[in-house]
Amino acid sequence: MPSPREAIRERGWTIEHVPHEVIADYNACYRVVYEGKLIYPPAADVLGIPENEVWISEKWAKYDRFILYHELREIEHRAAGHDKTAAHERAERDERSLWLDDPRWRVMNAEWDEGRAHLPFPHERGDLSRRTAATAARSR
Repeated sequence: MPSPREAIRERGWTIEHVPHEVIADYNACYRVVYEGKLIYPPAADVLGIPENEVWISEKWAKYDRFILYHELREIEHRAAGHDKTAAHERAERDERSLWLDDPRWRVMNAEWDEGRAHLPFPHERGDLSRRTAATAARSR
């Protein structure tokens, strides 16, 4: 598989980094035509995302590789007929299977404001705070 960035560009979609305050409630979102289907979550309407764009908060641009992979997998799961919640959960599962031991992915999850602290880290106590998890991930 090409890099997520390349896969998105090959599909004719653009990646836009937007000010965090614009997309803070979502961090990343999309509205794209994939295999002839227009696919987007309700947040795309709230944000006013144009067709064939993927938006990422500027705050998270340093983690584009992971975020774009997640968004691409979520789009693919939506196209396969899953609702937005199931597609999101499946995309997270895909991330975990690919990057669970990647220290940078672990740091991203630990730094995330909300919504990612639930992703499990093996061999660590489940009650670690995000800050503690980030420190532990950086030390590896």
